[in-house]
Amino acid sequence: MHPDQKYIQYLISNDPKGIAQIYASFGHKVVDMVRYNSGSEDDGFDILQESLMDIYHLAKDRQFKLTTTFSSFLLLVSKRKWLNEIKKKKRQGVTNADDFVFDVEDASSKELEAHLQIVEKENMVMELLGTLGERCQEIIRKCMTVPHQEQVAEMLGISYAYLRKKKSECMAQLGKKVKAHPLFNTDRDEK
Repeated sequence: MHPDQKYIQYLISNDPKGIAQIYASFGHKVVDMVRYNSGSEDDGFDILQESLMDIYHLAKDRQFKLTTTFSSFLLLVSKRKWLNEIKKKKRQGVTNADDFVFDVEDASSKELEAHLQIVEKENMVMELLGTLGERCQEIIRKCMTVPHQEQVAEMLGISYAYLRKKKSECMAQLGKKVKAHPLFNTDRDEK
């Protein structure tokens, strides 16, 4: 385990002093990288915040162990997020990238890559859920947050049998949208 694991622990424990230290020590590097690659200072701070949240979720969900410097890992995460942002906005390619900063290939980067792919797919499923009718969205969202479907049926003022039938129909609609989306088609192409 790398000595910089302490920064991961600051994020997991939501330590205000530790998080302030992360911002003070590493924030300017992320902001500078984004500004240097066609972004604004605000973009840089947004990417920094999102990157720290991704690292937090990675560490909390998977008991992540850092094997490189926190600075390098944060820049790797931030670079990937910024490249995705540029791609989304269909801006021109990144220019003047200091690639040496990003050549971090170890278990951390591979684990991050896998985690980011999962997060990207989860976000897309939620986006596709938003394209369903209001009732389907309501049923699926409630079923995701309330542990017992009987409670969901009661909350929605419908019978349990109707809830199960309607949820099944809604999930089938969502499943079709997911299968048709290019993000999910790539998995089948690679197999």
